[in-house]
Amino acid sequence: MVTVDVLTDRREGNNRLVRVNVNHPLHAPMAQIIAATYGPVPVLRDLLGTVAGVGEAFIYGSWAARRSGEAGLPPRDIDVMVVGNLSVDDMIGLQEAARDRLGLEVNIHRTTHAAWEARDQDPFLAEVAARPTVTLVEKETVNA
Repeated sequence: MVTVDVLTDRREGNNRLVRVNVNHPLHAPMAQIIAATYGPVPVLRDLLGTVAGVGEAFIYGSWAARRSGEAGLPPRDIDVMVVGNLSVDDMIGLQEAARDRLGLEVNIHRTTHAAWEARDQDPFLAEVAARPTVTLVEKETVNA
């Protein structure tokens, strides 16, 4: 990739330092492809780690389905489920920050621990649980 100028490199002693050439004409479209396919997971993990009340979180819906190999159109948004007691203000702030960083609409839904444990009683939560998901925050474990 260095030979076609997508990456740049320089030597510092015995080390070779390589980085993205942000001036390359293909940088923007390649960055969009990477962000759309892999970017949501680290971005959302980072953002979710900044707020209280998140006991468990995962991506569901079309983005998770494509990531698991299901065929279909590219997702136009990202659906996130947060299990815990995330405040409305924090939820809105996360949605906006994620949208700004990813360039995709991000829909954060929240549910309580009790509702998630009884998800078979709620058709929406049962459907979410039955489809592919991508873990963002592992379920909290309580030491006995």
